[in-house]
Amino acid sequence: MKNGDSKGQQTLIEKVLNKGICVKCGACVGLCPYFSYWDGEVIALDACQAETWRCLQYCPRADYEGTALRDSGTQEKGTIGPVREIWAARTADEQSRELGQYGGVASSLLIFAMKKNFIRSAVVTDSGNAGPSPSGRLVKSPSEILECSGSRYVAAGSLAILNQAVDRGEDRIGVVGLPCQMEALERMARSSSDAAERTKRVKLKIGLFCTWALDHRLLKRFLEARYIEGPVRKFDIPPPPAETFMLLTQSGWVHIPLGEVRNLIQKGCGLCADMTAEWADISVGAVEGRNNWNTVIIRTKTGEKLFKEAVDEGAIEIEELHRENLDHLTKAASNKRKRAETARRNEHEGHDEGDK
Repeated sequence: MKNGDSKGQQTLIEKVLNKGICVKCGACVGLCPYFSYWDGEVIALDACQAETWRCLQYCPRADYEGTALRDSGTQEKGTIGPVREIWAARTADEQSRELGQYGGVASSLLIFAMKKNFIRSAVVTDSGNAGPSPSGRLVKSPSEILECSGSRYVAAGSLAILNQAVDRGEDRIGVVGLPCQMEALERMARSSSDAAERTKRVKLKIGLFCTWALDHRLLKRFLEARYIEGPVRKFDIPPPPAETFMLLTQSGWVHIPLGEVRNLIQKGCGLCADMTAEWADISVGAVEGRNNWNTVIIRTKTGEKLFKEAVDEGAIEIEELHRENLDHLTKAASNKRKRAETARRNEHEGHDEGDK
């Protein structure tokens, strides 16, 4: 598609990057040489002359009319999005459970899908211990999946790796990502560029519940100021009322009051209305009050088929999700949606006032 000029990149820089609302999903990186992801930041390296406006179309924080999802009539809009089934679940594999987050379902489903040749590779987030920050990684074996198990609580630019993988001809790819990354994938599918064809290479989308993500550089300075050094093996934020940010280091668990890290949250996360990754095939989060169990929302026929096979073959164990847990989840998702609506309204009003 030709938009008639080459101002797509300039518009993205002005409306997203310069305003500090980029969520570092990575959707704009890896498409061309003009954007890069380094040490937790998306960086514009040079002016782009392309007229496709792909970067603007894919960005979950850009109000690009052709791909915006907020007013979409095609998605059944409940507070937690479309639901075919919802379960409390955990992996039957103890190693996956130990290395993964809570019940280890996301890693276990990827491994099951790979063993069944449902997918050939998967885009996940690495630990960041081998580089300057957590980032995307294309994995092609169960052992590689387990190496990347667990949540990071920071943005990681993972979709840049998807773009590169597609350009290399990879097919039948699984993607594990945050709600903003699931939104970016849906925007790609709706775009008028070649990305609609590119996203057909994605066979499975597993979304992770997310209230917010931390800015990697701010977190790094925060930890250095508290003399917390060396690789962090695992992060965790237990469900309320814990109010603590937990880090597993080589010396053991470190507990930090959650209030002390709230200033490290990305500004763009406040504009996100989706807590449960409603554009995924399967969404995975914690079960409040139950250790080692995940809440799993099945959203599409693709997700339903894979999950049923995993349960039937004993890879995943399931139990009924208690009504109290569902009510808490719905309330939390509703609160995030309301906060986002207020933040978007304030952002828009501030923008208008600045133009006068």
